[in-house]
Amino acid sequence: MSVYTLTFHAHYACRHSGACCTAGWSIPVEPRLVPLVGVDVLVPDAMGACVHFDGASRLCKVQCEHGENMLPGACYQFPRRALIDDRGTFVALSNFCPTAAALLCESDGELAIVASPPAFPERRVYEGLDARGHWPPLVRPGVLFDLTSYSRWETFIVSTFARGGSAGTALARIAATAERLRAWTPECGPFDAWTTTSLQAGTTDANGLTIYDRFRTPEAFEQLRRFVPEGVSAPQALAEVTSVAEPGSRPESRAVSRYLASKAFASWCAYESRGIRTLVAELFVSELVLRVECERACRTAGRALDRSLLIEAIRQSDLLLMHLINRPRMIEWLGRVEEVRK
Repeated sequence: MSVYTLTFHAHYACRHSGACCTAGWSIPVEPRLVPLVGVDVLVPDAMGACVHFDGASRLCKVQCEHGENMLPGACYQFPRRALIDDRGTFVALSNFCPTAAALLCESDGELAIVASPPAFPERRVYEGLDARGHWPPLVRPGVLFDLTSYSRWETFIVSTFARGGSAGTALARIAATAERLRAWTPECGPFDAWTTTSLQAGTTDANGLTIYDRFRTPEAFEQLRRFVPEGVSAPQALAEVTSVAEPGSRPESRAVSRYLASKAFASWCAYESRGIRTLVAELFVSELVLRVECERACRTAGRALDRSLLIEAIRQSDLLLMHLINRPRMIEWLGRVEEVRK
């Protein structure tokens, strides 16, 4: 089965930062590995480190002694997060991983979706959302994509973030195009032709952005915090979310767009939601969380946003959006946008 990823993650390789091994996560252990590991759950120590993490070498003792295939499943997969459907396997990365986050800033290549990436061979086992044999994603309630048209929509989003300029401009174009796709009816002719015309139009509609206003406010960030389950430490509230300017240099500005592209690519939301507005809404809340975390990082460091602070903000954004939050509750909340009338 063909494997796809984004160009900046295509050569991912662990740099042994130890972030995942010291994150304070309890790791379930598969029954076949219990005799080797000794427990059915790896509980972190008081400092948040796994008992098998060697702080001096920054390596996992289990992997060093027995090989990667003998790691618990969560460790074997991290930071990979796959979407598998009848088109192939689409591998995104959690940018909580410092290496993955840094690659958003380091890569000078074109932003695009690529097949057969060196980092993700077809022979490897990928876990995630398996949608094989299921209906394609919804355009809007009651209207399905075909998989070819959905691939073109996904490629359009990635290419829009690759155009340069501000993330806000890209989001406006994506939101306007989503509305045009949703406007299809049988009287418009074949959907694939409508998709071609819609994606080529490249229009923006300021009025369409009002649909997503609710996802761009301090109240929206507080709502996201409420979706973190009880007993799990949510990020602290930020008293006021102010507008954080795009980073000054082109590589850092580009990293913001690449981060949002990484949220759109291989998105589980395509199969979890009732339409593409929900996916667009997830991009808006991802941008909101990143703005909040950029501001938080700047306040903590007492300096203007730079590359190192941006990487930390990206890591904290994905910590919330990929690892802490109750995703079904978030998707349900985002999905209310499907009923909004323009």
